[in-house]
Amino acid sequence: MALAPAAIIAGWLASVLAASPTLMAAAAGAFLLAVFAAVSIHRPLVFVVVFLVILIVLPPFFFSRFGETPIYVSTFLAPIGLAIVLARLPDFRFQLDPIAKGLGLFLAATALSLPFAFWFSSVEVGNASTFRWLLVAQAALIYLLVRGGAPAREGRAERGLLPILLTAATFSAAYGIVDFYWPIALPHPAADQYIWLGSGVLRRAQGVIYEASSFANLCGFFLLIVSAAFLTRQERVIGIARPWLLLLIPILSLAVFVSFSRSSWGNVAAGLLAFALITGKARFRRGAVLLLALAVPLGVLWFYTPELWGYLVNARLGYLAQIFSDPNLASSGRSETWTRVLAIIQDHPQYLVIGVGYKTLPYTRLFREEIITDNGYLSLLLETGVLGLGSFLLLSAAILRTFGKLARQSERSLSFWSALLFSFWCGELVHMLAADAHTYWRNMVLFLAMMAFTLNRAERAGLLAGRGGNSPFAAVLRRQVKP
Repeated sequence: MALAPAAIIAGWLASVLAASPTLMAAAAGAFLLAVFAAVSIHRPLVFVVVFLVILIVLPPFFFSRFGETPIYVSTFLAPIGLAIVLARLPDFRFQLDPIAKGLGLFLAATALSLPFAFWFSSVEVGNASTFRWLLVAQAALIYLLVRGGAPAREGRAERGLLPILLTAATFSAAYGIVDFYWPIALPHPAADQYIWLGSGVLRRAQGVIYEASSFANLCGFFLLIVSAAFLTRQERVIGIARPWLLLLIPILSLAVFVSFSRSSWGNVAAGLLAFALITGKARFRRGAVLLLALAVPLGVLWFYTPELWGYLVNARLGYLAQIFSDPNLASSGRSETWTRVLAIIQDHPQYLVIGVGYKTLPYTRLFREEIITDNGYLSLLLETGVLGLGSFLLLSAAILRTFGKLARQSERSLSFWSALLFSFWCGELVHMLAADAHTYWRNMVLFLAMMAFTLNRAERAGLLAGRGGNSPFAAVLRRQVKP
């Protein structure tokens, strides 16, 4: 008898859904989310891998009813991550390592500035500031899931992580390249980033991120990974065969170049230099082949698009020669903006303590017009005060200190990844001189997730090498945890 009411209800639901495609799509999406949530609670790292892939390959979506407010798929997945933490918290083996402490301090310090976004600007700007902070704060959620939810031994999710992420990054880079040369007609608001040629105006490559510097920063990270693996013959460590590396390097390199972001170029160059110095394993022949592979995009620009080549040489690079005679021109107007920011701080020293609100300078009218700082250190100082800037510097010190020590260990995989993350963060600090790279929330989530996976390797190496925490790897981490 109980089956009859159930059948009637099921039939009624089916008819309602069939009559409304929107409801049917919503029901299907809810069902898939429920299934994914169930799998993720059982295996948290599966959730992390899917989350990272979505950050790399899916753009924000825009709907007419929300105007220019972006809708990120990751915001729908974040509650699942919180549910995993609540459900699996008794099973987590999480300790506050130095990077976790630094990340927590950075998020707390920047959060303290959020009320001032409402106070000095408006409710609208304050709400946007809070939303952007919440996006960056997802890095803490993913970091916790990776560090706390890792199994005692490396599983399939971790072994297949990098090939999956590299595939996603290559797809994202290729999309950005194609969209640069042959713009894809997807309606979305893009960042105001163009290059001016004799034949017209061309939007710089922005990929699915819709912002050139952030797109180049993401591609540059994976470019550094494949370049470092090729340079030191560590193909097995990243699970990619050598011929594939020689294919990925030009694709990722071209994506970085057509973004026309000089700070991103400096990021990659500084990272490669730091990696070669800290490992000492770079060989001349491999280095020459790597430089040739990196130069392939320049040959493509020179041969197929001489106008772009001329712009690259004369404008993007040529202006750098005038850094002393005309620093404002060489820095694309940044020098004048930095002087203005320093003058504001001098006239209003109270902002050094309280800030004006995280990520508000491009939107607030507190200073009569928007300010695009294009300097992560200055923007942190004015927007979040000395606490925000200081917390970021402490986080950076923890990253460099931790991975600098782990890079000197003998275990090949751990040494490679530690050296790479140390080197990349050196490049990131260079990037911050001309870009607000700390606000690239997608990238920050990815970078910190990779750091968490590397620390998991260090802990496993310690457990396998000695009894409990008596291995040299565990000793390094313990020394870092001491106040």
